[in-house]
Amino acid sequence: MRKFWFAAVLSVLAAGVPAGLAAAAPSQVAPVAVELDALRGYDISGDPAAALRHVDAVLARAAAAPAVDPIALLYARAIRAQALSELDRTEEALALFTEVDAALEARGAPPTLDRASLLLHIGGEHGALGRLDEAEAYSRRALALAERLGGRTSAEYGDALYGIGVVAYQRGRQRDALAPVAESLAIARARALATGERPESPASRGVSLSALQLYAGDAQDAVVTAREAAAWAEAHLPENHRIRATATQQLGTILSEAGQYAQAIPILRAALEKRRAILPPDSPQLAMSIHSLAYALDNAGLRAEAGPLYDRAVAIFEAHPDRLQASGLATMIGQQARAAAWAGDAAASLAMREKALSIARRYAASPEDPVVLNAEINLASALSHADRREEAAALLAHAREGYAKVAGPGTRGRIAAAAVTARLIADEGRPAQAAAMLGEALAPARARLLDRATARSDIMGIAADTRSAFMDLVRVCAQAGRQAEVFDALQMVNLGDLQGAFSSLGLLREEYGPEAREAIRRYLALAAQGRQLRKSLDQAAIQRDPAATADLGTRIAALEEQVRAADAELSSLVPGYRALTAVEPARLADARARLRPGQGLLLIGNDDGGLVSQLVTRGGVALGQSSIAARRLVELQQRLRASVEGGLLDQEHAGFDRQAAHELYRVIVPQALRPLLGSVRELVVLAPGSLATIPFAALVTQPPRGDDADPAALRRTRWLVRDHAVSVMISAAPLPRPAREARGALAFAGIGAPLPGAPAEPAAGTGTPVKSDTMRGIGQAGALARLAALPDAARELQDMASRFSGPTRLLIGASATETALKQAPLEQARVIAFATHGLVGGALRGVVEPALVLAPPLAATAQDDGLLTASEVAQLRLDADWVILSACDTSAGESENAPTYSGLARAFISAGSRALLLSHWPVRDDVASRLTLRTLEEANAGQSRAQALRTAQLSVLRDASIPGGAHPAAWAPFVLVGD
Repeated sequence: MRKFWFAAVLSVLAAGVPAGLAAAAPSQVAPVAVELDALRGYDISGDPAAALRHVDAVLARAAAAPAVDPIALLYARAIRAQALSELDRTEEALALFTEVDAALEARGAPPTLDRASLLLHIGGEHGALGRLDEAEAYSRRALALAERLGGRTSAEYGDALYGIGVVAYQRGRQRDALAPVAESLAIARARALATGERPESPASRGVSLSALQLYAGDAQDAVVTAREAAAWAEAHLPENHRIRATATQQLGTILSEAGQYAQAIPILRAALEKRRAILPPDSPQLAMSIHSLAYALDNAGLRAEAGPLYDRAVAIFEAHPDRLQASGLATMIGQQARAAAWAGDAAASLAMREKALSIARRYAASPEDPVVLNAEINLASALSHADRREEAAALLAHAREGYAKVAGPGTRGRIAAAAVTARLIADEGRPAQAAAMLGEALAPARARLLDRATARSDIMGIAADTRSAFMDLVRVCAQAGRQAEVFDALQMVNLGDLQGAFSSLGLLREEYGPEAREAIRRYLALAAQGRQLRKSLDQAAIQRDPAATADLGTRIAALEEQVRAADAELSSLVPGYRALTAVEPARLADARARLRPGQGLLLIGNDDGGLVSQLVTRGGVALGQSSIAARRLVELQQRLRASVEGGLLDQEHAGFDRQAAHELYRVIVPQALRPLLGSVRELVVLAPGSLATIPFAALVTQPPRGDDADPAALRRTRWLVRDHAVSVMISAAPLPRPAREARGALAFAGIGAPLPGAPAEPAAGTGTPVKSDTMRGIGQAGALARLAALPDAARELQDMASRFSGPTRLLIGASATETALKQAPLEQARVIAFATHGLVGGALRGVVEPALVLAPPLAATAQDDGLLTASEVAQLRLDADWVILSACDTSAGESENAPTYSGLARAFISAGSRALLLSHWPVRDDVASRLTLRTLEEANAGQSRAQALRTAQLSVLRDASIPGGAHPAAWAPFVLVGD
């Protein structure tokens, strides 16, 4: 999406230069002269079409009036050109701007700040037409004139800085654009606050700066800047103002690009509604909003809703083929094709792939344009699935030859081409050759994913780009019978989830001391520099410049050493950083040697083609594949979730969709695995994405009988938990452990049962959120006040504490504050339990991370506002055998579709816990204590943690005295994560 999106952002950047051209002061007080003077500071951006009509009417009256100042008239015509520019009538705008400038020169008009703005407008129009030398020359002339006449704090100087930044962006020097655009934003904000003029400028500049920050790889700063721009626009611009809608749109888009889909979707919906109110139904800007929402929904797993939106966006852009580059429209049609394939319409998907290639070829500059090559690979993939292998092979031959010319080894295009080619080779009966070829193609990307020199913020992007190819490697290695390579590739498929931790360093910088903050700043700066060097290396490869390629290779190698050093410094300063990010795939032989007798490790990988599952025990390895449409897999998961929700709402009569649970079992554990599974008592699961949120214990291993709502039938059901204890692993390899603290005497620590009520709002007049990584206090307090009380939580913690013979520490009710928790000697506790509400990331407005609810302080501070977020958890220093989170949705991550171990689990593991007991869904208050206490008792009696949880689950399932106890909503909410 990003390549397409930034083509659109260019129009945002270019359109914002500048907003401040004004008519000269009138030489006489006459009605027309007053009207001309009133154009000073006139907001063209809000409704440029209406502005053009207004300016034309003033000019018509001025033409008929006597004794009109010719200079004022010229500047009024320049304002007309500005309106034309806002309407994308670039050629007309440039001609009129240039005509005005020539007339002023001919009249010997003295230099003024308005003249500086005029020069900048001319530069902006040249830039929009791709004439960057002319654009830079005019922009620098404007900058010099503005500095001489108005100084470095003048609005015109800020406008000129912005123009310089736009040209740098257009030249591909995004890092060089950041400083001038940031300075121009500061000037625009200061001027708007001081004078009340041009209130749209800080919003538009903020939109542009956030785009540049994201492009440079600083996603977290981009989110902060976009939030500030949107907040400014809401506070200072009318509801239907175009820039206000743009700022809302930008915030949603950047949140989406940063992977925060739960946060992005409601904001993008709001932006779409704003634009629908002010734009015609066929507006390309409206289509951009539609597409952005579709993209966020798609990546959040809501593809059924995304598909029709993709269709609508494509239809609008096809009606305006001159308004979008080939990359944009071809990419959008490709996403449309993917949605059709997900829905099971292979024929429609194939037709769309053919259409995307046709459009790419029509608009691209050459047959080797990456847009064309990418479309060829996607079509070849679709053709291979349709058994049209010869056509696919011909397209792949051209794509591979083209990418060899324009991209280096390990780049996304070359890997994608190799993956489809490998499938064709394997289908021809040569799987070993296919595995070797694809493994070689993936080797550079694999090395980058595992190299500490690769910036953590880049890991997610590389993993996303290669995940499909690693799944292809899984399949061709399976065909070749290479179990060890399948084991490795399945871990690489999961790597995007595993390495996602601490990708938000930019947001966390305020949570640590000055030394750590400076280390984070240096690390992010080096990461951005490396990203820019790699882009330059790609350009050198495209231009076939061996000297530049060699020089850039040397510079990148030197920079990587600096990144490794910065990474090591972070590891020493930021708690949990190394433990969360040092993920190395395990070797199959080593994993088997570590397994205890009766233990089995189940690795799962999935894509739109289905699932591949590998079961590993000390005694053997089994491999199986299941062909299931992606849409069907999602439907089955949704049916389970709906059954759980029904069981929570109606404990007496709700049924459970056992057929869906049985179908999921057959897909996840195909027949080829079941003989080996018979020897497994403890099943450890490593699954990607939303598959990790499946309650594996509640899968049904035999066809269900009886009524789904009959408690007796539910108790007779052959649940997976009847035969296997189940846990979820973060990695197949042992995670690095922090140095063990000297053990204190604290056996147990319990925190929770916070008193109901709202956390304190930020102090009046601060204008800033009370935590650096959220927008806390905006709509949050009331929502938390409505959370249900937990009457049994205090007793649950007290009962847990009573099970330990050593000293315990309890923070309950009003004592369960962040301040008290952070001051408690938790590093001495062997077992730590929380009994409170848990929040999914995005559950409250502005709360990006998952969090635990604690007691609200009297006055909120940056250290204590009543929510313990995942990033705050990661700063704790623990040495716990395990942490128990008896709360709602504590297994969830940054969004509802994030994997189980992506949120609080990762944070507690990084802080030093060796295992966690988390919840898949809201836990019944009357059952939570029974499950947790029985689990603790059995573990203290010598059972493994997984077996202890299984015993507790079965005790609830079999107890007819518990209302609704036979329903999985009651007995299956918890999942064990870790050792």
